[in-house]
Amino acid sequence: MLQMSTLHFSPRKNRAADIHWRLWGDEAFAEAKAQGKPVLLAISAVWCHWCHVMDETTYSVPTIIDQINERFIPVRVDNDQRPDVNARYNMGGWPTTALLTPEGEVLYGGTYIPPEDMDHVLKQIDGFYADAVNRLTIAKKVSELKAARQGRARTPRGGELDPNTAAKVFELVWSGFDEEYGGFGTDQKFPHVSALQFALDWWSRHHDERARTIVQKSLHAMADGGMYDHVHGGFFRYSTTRDFSVPHFEKMLEDLGGLLLATARASAMFDDAALRATAIDVKRYLDEHLWNDERDGYGGSQDADEEYYRLDAAGRAQFPQPYIDTTLYTSWNAQTARSLLLSAPLLESGGIDTAGWTNRAIAILDTLWSKLLGDGMMCRYFDGSAHIRGLLVDQVWSAWAALAAFEVTGDPRWLNRSRDLIVHAEVLYDEESEGYLDRLTSDDDPGRIAEQIVVLEDNAIMARVLLDYAARSGQTRYADRAQTMLRRFSRDYQSQGLFAASYASAVLDATDPPIDAHIVGPYNDPLVRSLRAAALRVASPPLRVDTLDPEEQRDRTAALGYTADGVTAYLCRGMACFARIKSADELIIALADAHARAHR
Repeated sequence: MLQMSTLHFSPRKNRAADIHWRLWGDEAFAEAKAQGKPVLLAISAVWCHWCHVMDETTYSVPTIIDQINERFIPVRVDNDQRPDVNARYNMGGWPTTALLTPEGEVLYGGTYIPPEDMDHVLKQIDGFYADAVNRLTIAKKVSELKAARQGRARTPRGGELDPNTAAKVFELVWSGFDEEYGGFGTDQKFPHVSALQFALDWWSRHHDERARTIVQKSLHAMADGGMYDHVHGGFFRYSTTRDFSVPHFEKMLEDLGGLLLATARASAMFDDAALRATAIDVKRYLDEHLWNDERDGYGGSQDADEEYYRLDAAGRAQFPQPYIDTTLYTSWNAQTARSLLLSAPLLESGGIDTAGWTNRAIAILDTLWSKLLGDGMMCRYFDGSAHIRGLLVDQVWSAWAALAAFEVTGDPRWLNRSRDLIVHAEVLYDEESEGYLDRLTSDDDPGRIAEQIVVLEDNAIMARVLLDYAARSGQTRYADRAQTMLRRFSRDYQSQGLFAASYASAVLDATDPPIDAHIVGPYNDPLVRSLRAAALRVASPPLRVDTLDPEEQRDRTAALGYTADGVTAYLCRGMACFARIKSADELIIALADAHARAHR
C-alpha cells in the first residue's frame, strides 16, 4: 500500500486518505489479477477544485471507503505527475473516475461522481465483474482491444508539406478569435498560449494587423480583468466567463511560463508598455510564490481558493495563502527557463532592468540536468527524488530550453546538452509512424498505457528543436527528420483547430526560417557578447543567434567559409549571407534594413 505522504488530498477536512490507494504500476494491476478485483482509477490534481470536493464528499463516506477497500484495487494518479496516464484514461475532466479490468481496460468512466451515484456504480461493477460468464466475455474483449491497439500510431497519414499551412492555420485562429472580448471562443476562455505565440510568429514575418489585434486584445483582456491576480500577480488558469471577469482560481506554472514569454514578445514587437509591466509582474509572482530555494526550481501550481483570491491585500494578509505544490516538473520548468532567457533581452530593449533573469534560468536548467536526468533522458518530476523517466514532453522542452541557453550565453555546453537529449530521445522515434511516441513503452504495460500515441503538439516542438539544432550544428539529417515529421500531419492538422498552432509555428520554421546571425569569435569575448546582446534584443524579424567559437566549432566555422579575421557577425538566410558586421550598431541597422525590405 502506498504511503499517504506521497499523495495530495483536499486541504479541507476529508477522509480520502483512508482509502488504500496504490500508485499506478505493474504491482497494482498484478494485485488486481491475483485477487480477481477491478481497479478503481482516480485521476486527480493538486490544484483541482472538484477533485477536492470529491475527496470531501464521495471519498469521505465510510461505506464507500469500505466498499472500495474490500472490493476494488484503488489507484490514484496525479495528472501533473503522469500526463501519459491522463492522456489515455481521462474521461472528460478532473477528477476522472474509471473502473478498469485487471488488464487495464475500461468498464466504466466518468468525472465527479457524488456519493449516492458512486455507491450504485461500485455495486453494479462489483456484481458484473463477479459473474464468471461476464469475466470470460471481458477477457475476450480485452484480447480484441489489445490486438486492435497494437500499431495504432504506426500509419502515417501525411502527404507533401503545403507551403500555405501557416496561412490556413492563421485563418483558423482568426475565425476562433472573439473580436469583442479577446481570447478564443464565446464560452469559458483558456489562454491558448500556443495560438498567441503562433500569432506573434505570423506577425513577425507578415505584419498582418489581425495577428497584432489577436495578441494585444487577448493579453490585455486577460491581464486587466479577473483572470489576473492584481494583488500577488500571475494569471489564473482560465476564465469561466467570456469577458474574462470570473476566473477559475488555480495558477499553473505551465501557463505562466508561456504567458510570460508571450507578453514579453508582444511588448517588444508592439512597444506595449502595459504588457511589458505584466511580464515583469508575472516574474514577480513566480519568484515570490512558486520559487523553491531548496530545490532551485519553480513549484508546479498554486491551489484555487475563491474566498482568498477575492480579498484585497489587507484581507489576504489575515489568512495563509493557498497550497503550493513544490514539486519540480521538468517540462514546465524548462519552458519557464526558456521564457526567462528569451524575455530578458526583449524587456531590456524597453528599458527594463532584467538583471538576474538569465542566471535564474541557468540555475533552473542546471537543476534539471543535475536532479532529473537519468541515463541520458529527463525524468518527469522531482519531489526529493526523480520519477518517471522518458516522457517525450520533458525531453523536447528541456532540449529547446538548452538551445535557448546556448543562444543567450554562447556557452557550447548547452548546445552539447541539447544534442545529447536529442540522441537519447531517438529511442522514442518510430520509423513507421514517422513521429516520436509520447512515452517509453513495453509489452507488459497494462491497458491503454501500452497504446502508442504520437502527440501533435510535442512532435511539433520536437520538429522545431531538430530544425534549430540542425541549423546550429550543420547536421542536416535532423532537419530532414523534422520535415518528415511535419509531413506526417499535413493532411489532418486543420481538424485540430486552435490546437494546430504549434504545428503551424513549426512549419514556419521549416518553410520561412529565421535569419541566422552567426557571430564568430570566443563566446565570452566582450565584442561577441555585445553583438549577441544586440541581436537578442530584436523582436522582429525572427532571428536565430548562433555563436561560433573558432576553437570549439572549428569544423562548423570552416564549413560555412568564415575566415579568421577577428570577431565578425554574418547575417544569413539559409546558406546565403547578406551582411558582414563588426559592431553592435551595424548589426541593428542591418537587421532593421532587412526587416524593412521584407515588408515593403
